[in-house]
Amino acid sequence: MLKREKVIAVLVSVIVASGSVNGVAQTKASKVLRLEAETGQLSGATVMKAGTGFTGTGYVGSFEAPGSSVRFHLTASSGIYEVLVRYRAASEKGFDLVVNGKKTSAKFPASGQGFAGYKAGKVSLRNGDNEIAIERGWGYYEIDALELSPAPAILPLKPLKATLSDAKATPKTRQLMQTLLQNYGKKIFSGQQNVNDVAFIRQVTGVAPAILSCDLMDYSPSRVARGTHSETTTENMISEARSGHLLSVMWHWNAPKDLLDKKYKNARGQEVDARWYRGFYTEATTFDLAKALSDPSSEDYRLILSDIDTIAVELKKLQKAEIPVLWRPLHEAEGTWFWWGAKGAEPFKQLWRLLYRRLTETHQLHNLIWVYTSGGKQDWYPGDNVVDIVGTDAYPTDVTDPLSSIWEELLHQFDGRKMLALTEFGGVPDSARMSEFGVRWAYFASWGGSLGPKKVSQEELKRLYHEKQVVNKPVR
Repeated sequence: MLKREKVIAVLVSVIVASGSVNGVAQTKASKVLRLEAETGQLSGATVMKAGTGFTGTGYVGSFEAPGSSVRFHLTASSGIYEVLVRYRAASEKGFDLVVNGKKTSAKFPASGQGFAGYKAGKVSLRNGDNEIAIERGWGYYEIDALELSPAPAILPLKPLKATLSDAKATPKTRQLMQTLLQNYGKKIFSGQQNVNDVAFIRQVTGVAPAILSCDLMDYSPSRVARGTHSETTTENMISEARSGHLLSVMWHWNAPKDLLDKKYKNARGQEVDARWYRGFYTEATTFDLAKALSDPSSEDYRLILSDIDTIAVELKKLQKAEIPVLWRPLHEAEGTWFWWGAKGAEPFKQLWRLLYRRLTETHQLHNLIWVYTSGGKQDWYPGDNVVDIVGTDAYPTDVTDPLSSIWEELLHQFDGRKMLALTEFGGVPDSARMSEFGVRWAYFASWGGSLGPKKVSQEELKRLYHEKQVVNKPVR
C-alpha cells in the first residue's frame, strides 16, 4: 500500500477554511478539501484525544459496532478527486468509503503506532452539496482526517511487451496474450465462474461473457480418494472453448494429505467445518508446506509432485485441443486462509516456481498464461519470469465497485511490467465508473451463485454487460 508519512495540518490558501458544524463542512473555491474526523457526524464511533500525532483537535475511534461510521457534508466543485485518509490501525483492516451513496471497499495496511496516510482511490463529487463517509468494514481502526485533492489527468498506461514468461508458448497462447494486450486500457473482457451463471447472464442480457472460469478442484487426488467425480469437467471446458469462450482455469488444491475431516472448536470457541471437501483451507489440514519443500526426498514432497502431475493430465487435454488457458493456480495466498499460503511468502513462492517448472518443463505444457493473484504485498510476488498477468480477487460491499484504490496500488507496482485483471469478483464491476476514474482492468471474472451476477439487479446487469467498453463472447 502507498503511504504518506505526514499530512500537513493546515494547508494555507487551499484548505477548507470555514470549518464545520454538526458534520457540515462549507468550502470555498478550494483546490484541496480537508475534513477533520472529529467534526463529522458519528454513529457508533467516538471522538478521542489521547496520545499525540493527530491533527485538529482529536480523532475518531471505536469503529467496532455494526453500522459505525463518520460522515460529512461538504460543498465542492464538480470533478474527480483523489482521497487520502489519515488513519491508524494495528493490523490490516477493511473499510468502506461512501460518496453520494456510491461505495468503494479498500483495506488500510498496518500503520504501526502512529497515524499514516492511505490513498483510497478516486471519487466523483458533484457541484454543490456532497456526502462522504467512512463506514465500519472490518472496524478496529482510528480516523484522523480525510483530504480530497483534484485528480490529475489520467496518464496512458506504460507500454507492455506481449512476450510470455514461457518462451515455448504455443502460437494460440501468444495470440491470446496479444489480443488481451491490444485491448488493455481500452476495453475490458467480461467473465464468469460457472456455466449455470453464464446461462443466467445470457437470459437477462442477451449476451454471454467472453471468459468462462473453471476449477480443477475435484481432480485433486485427496478428493478423488473420497469419491469426487470429475470425469467430464475438462471435456466440458473444451466444448465451451470451441463454442467461443476464452478459458480461465483455477485449482482449489485439496491438501495432498493430513486432512482433519471433522468439525471442531477453534481457540475462540467457534465451530470450524474442516471436513475433507474443505481440504484446501488452512483450518482443514495440518499439511506443512514448508516442511514438505525442505526435504525433496520426503513422502510429502512426492505427494506434491504427484498432485501436480495429476492436474497436468487435464491441462494436456486442453493443449492437445489447441486451447490456451489463463492459468490461475495458488490464488489468494497472501490471505493465508489456503494451505499454500499458510507458512508465509517464501514457501509459497518456492511452490509457485516448482509448479511452474513441473508443468512447463517436465510436462511440456506451453498453452498456459500464468496469472498471479495479488493482495498487494510485494514480498509474496513470485517474479516477472514466472508470471504473465497480475490479478486481484475482491468481494466489495458495492457489487459494481471499480476498485479504484486497489487499481492504483497495483498499477504503482506493475505498470509497464504486467497487465492487471479482476480475476475474481463478487458482483459485476461497472466499466463506466472505471473509465471515469482511469481504472483499466484487462478482464473480470464474476464469482457464481449468490456471490455473482445475481447480486446485481437485472436492469443493472443488462446495462453493465452492454457498456461500450465491455467485450463479450462473440455471437456465432
